[in-house]
Amino acid sequence: MPTLSRYFVRSALIYLGIGFTLGGFILAAKGGGADARFWLWLPTHIVFLLNGWLIQLSMGVAYWILPRIHLSDRGRQGWAWGGFVAFQLGLLLTLGTILSLWVPEVQSLFAPGLLLQTLGVFFFAIHALPRIRPALVRAASAP
Repeated sequence: MPTLSRYFVRSALIYLGIGFTLGGFILAAKGGGADARFWLWLPTHIVFLLNGWLIQLSMGVAYWILPRIHLSDRGRQGWAWGGFVAFQLGLLLTLGTILSLWVPEVQSLFAPGLLLQTLGVFFFAIHALPRIRPALVRAASAP
C-alpha cells in the first residue's frame, strides 16, 4: 500500500474516533447527563464522520486502487499530496471549533475549514482524473 494511502486511512481512523467521541458527548447531553452546550458540537461531529472519515478513507483507497498510468506511475502525485495537506488543514481548523464552548469566536473557523477540505478534494480529483479510464475490453472471437 502506498505511503499516501496509509496516511489517508490512518487519519481517517483518527477522525472516526474523534467523531464517535463527540457523538458520545452529544448523546450524553441529550440524555441530561452532560452540559447541553455540547449540542454546539453537532456540525463538527457531522463533518468529522462524513469528511474526516468517509471521504478521507475513500480518497486513500482510491489512491491505492485506481489504475496506474504506467507500470508504477500513479500520476500527479504532487496534486494528491497537496490534496492531503489541504484536507488535513481544513479538518484541523474544524477541530478548533470544538473550543467554541469556551471561546465563541473560534466558531468562525468552521467555514474556512470546509473551504480547505473542498480544496483538498479538488486537488485530489485533479490527480485522479487521468487515472480514471474505461476498462479494456477484449474482442470476442467470432466462431
